[in-house]
Amino acid sequence: MIVIAAGGLIWLALAATRKRAPMLAAAAILAAAWMWTAPAEPALSKAAALPPQSRTQKGSCASVAPGMSADEVKARVGEPDEVRGDEETRGPGASMLLYRGSRCAVHLLDGRVEFIE
Repeated sequence: MIVIAAGGLIWLALAATRKRAPMLAAAAILAAAWMWTAPAEPALSKAAALPPQSRTQKGSCASVAPGMSADEVKARVGEPDEVRGDEETRGPGASMLLYRGSRCAVHLLDGRVEFIE
């Protein structure tokens, strides 16, 4: 970072004198310093941005059918990214298994699939 700042200051000083040859040399030094300090890879890849559960998903929600138990759903699709209680909206015993990777929600009532969204 210090090298880039120093190169920038030199470039500004040469720009003030309006001499092209030294200015081009300073620009080349500044570009080389930037390339030398720039990271080789992006900080986050697409796979690293997803939660760990999304990367290990086994199947899709198309293999889930109403009436299946929560354990059967997990065996077919994998562990959900999130489990939410849905008692306030749908009543006691209601919950949702959320799978972000396949963008689906499995709605359970008393541990059985009621519908898939």
